[in-house]
Amino acid sequence: MARRHRKRFIFFRNAIASFGAILLHSAQAFLLIFRSPITVAWILTIGGLITLTALSVPSLRATRIAAKDLLVTFDSPPVWLNESLLTELQDLVRSHLAAIPVGRQGLINASDALEGSGWFATVNQISWQNTSHAEVDATFLIPHARVRTPKGEFFVDAMGIVLPSRDGRIISSGYHFVTLNAPEHAPPQRPGLRWDGGDIIAALQVLRLIYDKPWALQVKTIDLSSWANNGSLSLITETPCRLIWGSSPGQEVGLEALANEKLARLDHIYRDHGAIDRGRSVGLDITQPDRIAKIGF
Repeated sequence: MARRHRKRFIFFRNAIASFGAILLHSAQAFLLIFRSPITVAWILTIGGLITLTALSVPSLRATRIAAKDLLVTFDSPPVWLNESLLTELQDLVRSHLAAIPVGRQGLINASDALEGSGWFATVNQISWQNTSHAEVDATFLIPHARVRTPKGEFFVDAMGIVLPSRDGRIISSGYHFVTLNAPEHAPPQRPGLRWDGGDIIAALQVLRLIYDKPWALQVKTIDLSSWANNGSLSLITETPCRLIWGSSPGQEVGLEALANEKLARLDHIYRDHGAIDRGRSVGLDITQPDRIAKIGF
């Protein structure tokens, strides 16, 4: 029993000695560090920054800002976007950011709301620039054409994706959009979906071919009413004049002129007359393999 107590005494004595040595070395190191004023200054500065951060972050997270005091901006909004629609989207972001204290969740909620609005291809990020300014980095769907139906008019992008409708204007004044008239199928049930039907896709392909032409603004409408019967499109000018375009580009049938031949014919008429319809209402068929034919002659 005496031996056991002696061993325990030796163990505790050694442990106390080791702990004392550690304390001694720590004290020596502390004194060595604090002999240098520069070292002391750096330690105090870093400690102050850590303290300020610890105090400010909870305070920022606990802040709740009224919607009227929030500034919301979009990074490089498209020039075609009507000012009233931009304001509506800014208000949408404000309402979600003001609903809860400043923090990450408000940004997530606002981003989800924009994605669900149907106006964007992608919503990349919403970030706080300061405690009252949030900036949105997002890519808008770009309207490529207007589609007219018995249910109203809709804008679609270059892939036929339908943009949302609204009571106010979508496009700023001064922008020309060709109208696709009388599509074969009804519009999708909600925005963000592609419009069914080969006629819409064919018309959008024609638009891609003519958009950079100097005479593109003379085309007012692409008529789709004959598509279901013969797979043919017609261009309607401001005059008005009907120009039978025919099949979807790359899908020409029989001896029908190819798309590049049709474009060359319209370019030629424009150079000679300053208008692809020659300034007349007499319809033209540009699908013939070797010539431009007057409709009804």
